[in-house]
Amino acid sequence: MQSPGINDEEAARFLEEQDKLHGVNTIKVEETIEEPVQKSLGQIGGYTESPELSAASESSWKLLDLRSLPSQGLFYPEGAELLLRSAKTREIRHWSTINENDPLDVREKINFVLNACTKLKVAGGRPLNFNDFLEIDRYHILFRVYELTFPNQENKLWANIKCENDGYINRTQVLSNNLRGFQYPSDLMKWYSEEDRCFKIVSEKLNEIFYLYLPTIGVENKFRLKQQEDINKGVEIDESFYEFGPYLIKDWRTVSNSSLTDLKFSSNAWPDNKFIFIHKFTKQLKEASLNKVLSICEKCKNTTESHIFLEGSFTVKDIFIISAGLDELI
Repeated sequence: MQSPGINDEEAARFLEEQDKLHGVNTIKVEETIEEPVQKSLGQIGGYTESPELSAASESSWKLLDLRSLPSQGLFYPEGAELLLRSAKTREIRHWSTINENDPLDVREKINFVLNACTKLKVAGGRPLNFNDFLEIDRYHILFRVYELTFPNQENKLWANIKCENDGYINRTQVLSNNLRGFQYPSDLMKWYSEEDRCFKIVSEKLNEIFYLYLPTIGVENKFRLKQQEDINKGVEIDESFYEFGPYLIKDWRTVSNSSLTDLKFSSNAWPDNKFIFIHKFTKQLKEASLNKVLSICEKCKNTTESHIFLEGSFTVKDIFIISAGLDELI
């Protein structure tokens, strides 16, 4: 929560002054071409800089190893690279207007920051953008931007985590390396195709090969727009389609409302066992999306986890709005 000692305008002005004095907030990154070393809690890991990557040579941009994401980078195009920079005053001012009670506004503000503070591309491939991020990676990437914005932990985020073993309430600092965004169900990974960068299902019973993808931000947005159009037109909503449908789409650029209508009708002709398989498969993937934080109990040393946004803990707005008094920052 915002403390009485500072308001949003003061926080934004402080960051603007810091930008002028010191340039864009960045974090020093050790140059390496080897496997990234796992850092201890409270440090930032997974960043590398390489002179071979043109965009990475820009001093304010840092290359993030895709293997450090919840998705482990398995569903991005081979050779994809992701660069991040800290949020500047412009992004923080826009973030300060967030309405935490409006899920659509929260999503818009997150997308605004991701669009401004990230670069995703494949050498020799078509341009990519934040719409190509997997939904399961969205919050993790946001926290990486947060950590670059406050390299000296000027804005610590605390969560109150109740130990499942003894009920003790632990005050845990939330960083990217103690977030659990997603965990692949082990029984599904036998269908993962490294060549196709998706799940490839070869069915002898159906005499068919079909593919399932992890939804991207762009795909999810297309489905939300389609669902809203159906509601506005008074069309009966097929809830099951909006549950499994996003997992059928490889690229959000190919999606239109009419193509989604066609896909919905064609799915009605599926054999029962195909529908049941896809329903159960995608349900497992959806349930594997966690957005939780890990905590080690100070009392019993048991490891527990809880959702990152809890009553009495930090809120979404707090990620980029400094809640401490200015005198604590100098």
